[in-house]
Amino acid sequence: MSNPLLSLLNIELPIIQSPMVGVSTPRLAAAVSNAGGLGSIGIGASSVEQARDMLRATAALTDKPFNVNLFCHRPAVHDPVRESQWLDVLAPFFSEFDAPPPTALREIYTSFVEDPDMLHMLLEEKPAVVSFHFGLPPQPAIDALKDAGIVLL
Repeated sequence: MSNPLLSLLNIELPIIQSPMVGVSTPRLAAAVSNAGGLGSIGIGASSVEQARDMLRATAALTDKPFNVNLFCHRPAVHDPVRESQWLDVLAPFFSEFDAPPPTALREIYTSFVEDPDMLHMLLEEKPAVVSFHFGLPPQPAIDALKDAGIVLL
């Protein structure tokens, strides 16, 4: 079977493995790619070095293309009043389990839309495919990835 998408992604089968953070491992992604589909790893919850390690581990297990997925959510805006209200609402749930409630809220994943170090790493490592979740990065990042020959989804 052949079609433009298979050709673009350089895969044999119309299968794209979901890039689920915490579940999609380099081993799983490589197995899918080696079987003819497009394996995927989710790096949205990873630091730049963790992401680089995952890309290199996947590349060590396959010479086939694979996808790297990033979170492109709108970064949180610090609002002390609103955050205090949320902490007050959540406090009884922590108390119910004798767990100490947090004293502040913080964003746990850095959005790719404001992570130039992650972009730099991707341009160095050059995965075959990069996909975005929860939105798109700024146009200069899209242009840089495309200019590097990376297919974007």
